Amino acid sequence: MNEATVQKIQRLVMENYNKIAADFDTSRKKELWPEARLLAAEVAPGSRVLDIGCGNGRLLKVWSDKDVEYLGADNSPALITLAQKNYTDATFQVMDILDLSALPDNYYDHIFCLAVILHLPSRGLRLRALKNLAVKLKPGGRAVISVWDLYGYRKFRPLMRRANWHKFIGRSDLDYGDLIFPWKNAQGQIVSDRYYHAFRSRELVKLLAAAGLKIVKLYKKEGNYWLVAIK
Repeated sequence: MNEATVQKIQRLVMENYNKIAADFDTSRKKELWPEARLLAAEVAPGSRVLDIGCGNGRLLKVWSDKDVEYLGADNSPALITLAQKNYTDATFQVMDILDLSALPDNYYDHIFCLAVILHLPSRGLRLRALKNLAVKLKPGGRAVISVWDLYGYRKFRPLMRRANWHKFIGRSDLDYGDLIFPWKNAQGQIVSDRYYHAFRSRELVKLLAAAGLKIVKLYKKEGNYWLVAIK
């Protein structure tokens, strides 16, 4: 993927989340994925937690009765505004996973990165993001990462085949596994296009190894790949 296309997609992702923030907030006030709740519940009191790509901050529900040092970060100002409204006592900050230089190195006991790297165009940016997480984790710290298993969704398979075919015959500037499709609100109206990268498990294994993270668990559940890795 060339640099102009990378930048175009980054702008698309940013604009999309700012446009859909209110509807996204409403849709994400439902019950958490059970697997996300289970993995978050393993955080011990007193832990330092970074929730990167925090959206509306809903992961905080799991720690309502625990004293954790929490920072929720997202590159969408609209979502951060809603997160702060939802959880007035928590700390949130507008921040991009591609630049975590404002945060201390070797600091966090746990980093949660749920449904984030699938929105990053190009292997280079995805690797850069994961390396940033590794730098911010304490030695022995844990990263919990999820991405959609798009190849596992029957409804997306025709779209994936078409997108990959267009790439093969030179009609697409996207990479193999990339997909752009419309996001609809609760009324079924198209609000904005969204970009996703569809992962295979072997790609995730290679990315985390290159980022300096050791995979403890990698499995599919609830339509997602779930990864637990340590530094």
